[in-house]
Amino acid sequence: MQVSRKALLAGLAGGMAITAVSHAQFSPTTEDESVVFEADTVTRQTKDSPVIAEGNVKAYYGERFITSDRIVYDPTTDIVTAIGNVSITEADGQTYFADDIVLTGDMADGVVNNFSALLEGDARLASATLVKEGDERNILNRAVYTGCDVCTEDGSPKTPSWQLKALRVVQDKEEKVIRFRNAFFEVKGVPIMYTPYMQIPDPSVKRQSGLLTPSFGSTTTQGVYLETPYYFAISDYQDFTFRPKFMETQGVLLQGEYRINNWRGGSVIQAGIIDANENNEYFVSGQPSGNTPENRFHLFGKGHQNFSESWRASFDANYVSDKRYLQTYDVSRVGNLEVGSELFRPDRLSSEIKLQRRTDRSLFALEGLGFQSLRSNEDNSYVAQGVPRIRYNGVFDTPRVGGQTTLNGQFLSLRRENGLDSYLTTVSADWERRFTSTNGHMFRVFGQARGDIHSYQDLEAGNEVCNIDNLSAAAYQECIVTLPLPEDGGSTAVSRFLPTAGVEWSYPLAKQTGNATYIVEPRIQLIASPEADYIDEVLNEDSQYYEFDTTTLFSENKSAGYDIWEDGQRANIGLSAAAIFDNGLSVEGEIGQQFRSEESSVYSAYGLQTGLGGTESDIVGTVNVGWNNSLYFNNSFRLDKDDGTVRRAETQLYGVYGRLKGSASYLKTQQPDLTGVSQVEEFVNASVQYNITREWAVAAGAIRDVTAGENTKEEISLIYQDECTRIILGYRNDPRRDLDFDFDKSITFKIELLGITQ
Repeated sequence: MQVSRKALLAGLAGGMAITAVSHAQFSPTTEDESVVFEADTVTRQTKDSPVIAEGNVKAYYGERFITSDRIVYDPTTDIVTAIGNVSITEADGQTYFADDIVLTGDMADGVVNNFSALLEGDARLASATLVKEGDERNILNRAVYTGCDVCTEDGSPKTPSWQLKALRVVQDKEEKVIRFRNAFFEVKGVPIMYTPYMQIPDPSVKRQSGLLTPSFGSTTTQGVYLETPYYFAISDYQDFTFRPKFMETQGVLLQGEYRINNWRGGSVIQAGIIDANENNEYFVSGQPSGNTPENRFHLFGKGHQNFSESWRASFDANYVSDKRYLQTYDVSRVGNLEVGSELFRPDRLSSEIKLQRRTDRSLFALEGLGFQSLRSNEDNSYVAQGVPRIRYNGVFDTPRVGGQTTLNGQFLSLRRENGLDSYLTTVSADWERRFTSTNGHMFRVFGQARGDIHSYQDLEAGNEVCNIDNLSAAAYQECIVTLPLPEDGGSTAVSRFLPTAGVEWSYPLAKQTGNATYIVEPRIQLIASPEADYIDEVLNEDSQYYEFDTTTLFSENKSAGYDIWEDGQRANIGLSAAAIFDNGLSVEGEIGQQFRSEESSVYSAYGLQTGLGGTESDIVGTVNVGWNNSLYFNNSFRLDKDDGTVRRAETQLYGVYGRLKGSASYLKTQQPDLTGVSQVEEFVNASVQYNITREWAVAAGAIRDVTAGENTKEEISLIYQDECTRIILGYRNDPRRDLDFDFDKSITFKIELLGITQ
């Protein structure tokens, strides 16, 4: 019997709520006891016979619904049967597919044949049969689970990179886990491992406790090692990862990471500890070297807490038990604390704790600064700790004279356990005004009035420079003489007034042609300050490592801190230019130099090799070239003003060509060592990756110490990566002679499986 929508509604009035409507006009019911059909046609033989819906069928029960070619609902047994191209969408939005299903009327329980599902994160789950037990669990027989694609781009079937095959699988929706019984782990269809039981998080769960993918390898200093992380999901806003590292020659390093995040802030803490034993020693040329600390550890951390829109507390902690700890166990900040790759290994760790109030126009900060040297010849009892540092910065409009005035203030106490202590108080007022003429000339007028008070105690004890290991008594006395040591004792104070005034002019010019845009901007800055360098009265502690380049060419005071002050009358002159072509090529550069009325010894008195201080400075410049997204070339340089010798050069090159991509960087610099003697350092860092196929690649990299004539790091990796798997087999040769280590050769293996690992 064929029935229309109107006739069916009339015939069912007063009975069980079963509604059939046309495909285009359907609107789901919200009544829990109602089964609602949507179909091209709905038929029923008698009042008590089953309802048969065919053609683009959808059956709704609350927020659940089924689509199929044909659905039969028997009201006497309260059974729904769907046949052909069946899909089930749960209340949580999860959709399953099957050939045919038999469910209860509320669609909560039943049996599904030839089941398959695409879970969150593109994980796939399939089985011969599935028994649906309400909202609690699904029980699958002869099931397969994978995080990989099972079809090619044209729809043809393919063997996934990995899959789990199990006789029985339970998808527990309450606990949000998937449990496997009698399972085989297959790689490219080949069984490689059997397990009687295995449990993984449901892909819909972002965070759940469980084992993470282990990593293992072998190094010269550690022997064979195995790292087995376990993840604890403590709550929705905090977790902990326990990551023990078992080492053949060094013992067990217990390490972990704690994370917490809430609407006011968050923190990440990474720490580790290991007990010293007869196997836990430094190795030099394969032999133990000296005694190790009884307990060795590391502590890294970073976090903040907002108390209001303007008040915030934050910290950044980095501390290790001894100088060789990081190298011995290959420890570094990872995850949320990971920093960009560095050409050099860190030779100093810094920590900071801060309480600050920030508004749109002011900043107040109360800080504590801590430093730890990792240099083998430096005594940490002579390293300064900044406690406290108090800073204020406020910006104010000055309507009578125009422009803005910025008030700055700082107090800094640098204390040493055994060395000298210093105290700095500085206050300054900075004013500037900008305006542009009608024909495009840009002007900036500026001035600064600054006053400093420097106080020193126990100067005769010296600092880290004067107390490096194996320093002779004569060298110690020679170093102490360079300090502002008064004749009547080890304490002194000096005050200074440091005014500065200047004007700056620039004239940007642009021209556009048919296929390119050209920009040229000359820039001149004239500055006047009293000729008073104070190098004999003030100890330079915060400006020892400074580089003169285009980024600081137009700084009114080119020192990195407060101890050095740029004096005298000077002119900073530069020219920048850029050309941008329609074919994707861009070329830009800048060149500049400083000219002084009189020579100044400020930037050379402390052993600094900056290229500044003479009537003419060294020449600084940059050249940058880019082409589409396949080539980048960045170069900055400093050339000797007299003969053009390269005093500092830093070059970075990145390119992609077909399957090949690579990068290279070059650095040459001159810096004073701890005794003030200038040292030339020259490094080359290069890396390359070649994609053999779509999934397979080989990568290699090296760092070359050109000055020493040796490689400081060499590594090569074989990488496999597809949509669900990442495998890295790597070899690294990592010499660490700065801390008396022999070459550390290591082999590592790491695998990541999408759908199993966090």
